Amino acid sequence: MISENADAELLLTLNSYVGSHTLFDKILFVFANNDLIRGFPIFFCLVALWFSGDSKGRRSRMLVGLLATCLATFLSVWLQYHFTPHIRPLLDPALHLHIPDVRGTEHWDRLGSFPSDTATLYFSLATVVFLENRLAGSLGFFWALASVGVTRVAHGWHYPSDVVGALVLGPGCVYLFNKIPHFGTLFERTLSLFETRMFIVHAFYFLLLADAYTLFGSLQGIFRLLK
Repeated sequence: MISENADAELLLTLNSYVGSHTLFDKILFVFANNDLIRGFPIFFCLVALWFSGDSKGRRSRMLVGLLATCLATFLSVWLQYHFTPHIRPLLDPALHLHIPDVRGTEHWDRLGSFPSDTATLYFSLATVVFLENRLAGSLGFFWALASVGVTRVAHGWHYPSDVVGALVLGPGCVYLFNKIPHFGTLFERTLSLFETRMFIVHAFYFLLLADAYTLFGSLQGIFRLLK
């Protein structure tokens, strides 16, 4: 785990480049504001792998991974509300961060930032890809670390330790769920039931990926309504 001093030093080092290097600012701006560019490599692989072959085993493992991704993302949000080892950097006036106006006025409804929910989502999805294709998954991890991890730390939305926490939580949940045989068996049986109506499964899969693009915003909204 990153020590408190090293955590803050790395945050301040990355943030010091904000506003001083035009190219660095443009790259951060694109990753922070363009969901298509930020998510394209990982989500493209998720769709490509799904249709790469009519394999119930592969598709069931991917559905198990998406279930684990959903749970990990919800858990990361819950932890931000109930576990606060430090407040979100941009809300800490003692840090004197350079905060670019890249997302307009935004209301943060929770002080905690550990672990990063966005990084948890992207690392989880990269793990789903990695379990099916190691090269594509490795590239997905690198892309998530650069586009989500570095960007969010540089802008002061998260500490580096928040990203490290996400790197443990997200992939850990996906690996754990895939090690439990009952989940895979359940999804394989479900896919067999819909074998002559796979268009329904494809539609469900695309809706799930679309909601994942927004950190499962719709599912979170339903959960808050029920709560």
